[in-house]
Amino acid sequence: MKKIFALLLLACMAVTMNAQETQERVFKQIYDKAFKTANDPKEPMSTRKAAAFRADAVNYLSNKTLTVMTDTTRHLTGAEVASINNQLDSMAYFMYDYVNLFNKEYSRAKTKKDKQSVLKLFREVSINNPLYNDPDRQLVLSYYNREDFLTQFSLDTDWVKAVAEVKERLKNR
Repeated sequence: MKKIFALLLLACMAVTMNAQETQERVFKQIYDKAFKTANDPKEPMSTRKAAAFRADAVNYLSNKTLTVMTDTTRHLTGAEVASINNQLDSMAYFMYDYVNLFNKEYSRAKTKKDKQSVLKLFREVSINNPLYNDPDRQLVLSYYNREDFLTQFSLDTDWVKAVAEVKERLKNR
């Protein structure tokens, strides 16, 4: 009986670990690809800068997730841990989508005025949809106030809401 229980426990742990690896894969793949691109001297500087933003945004999300998961004042259930991991993957994915959508809209803009309008819209949406309400404004706005980067977005963004809002506002233009 003890052997059967031990085998069942091992099987459950393997399934749980495999599920966690799958969940981590989304944000990790985005981070790894962005980090590699940001550090590739063969890539155009604009591509490298967008990739640097992506890597930093995923890193920011990962650090915030780690802070929540290591909070010793509360005990997280397995379901809560899975939900937090799913949120990290979703945020990373939607951040990636947000940057791609921005690049697409920005490249479509014909005039300087149109380009500024696209930039303003995406900046505004990112800052108006905070995820954590992080008080570290210097960190959160580290790209937002950088004119040498096109991805002038807040790191503290609920990317799911931001993508939905920006798509809606683009549709109504």
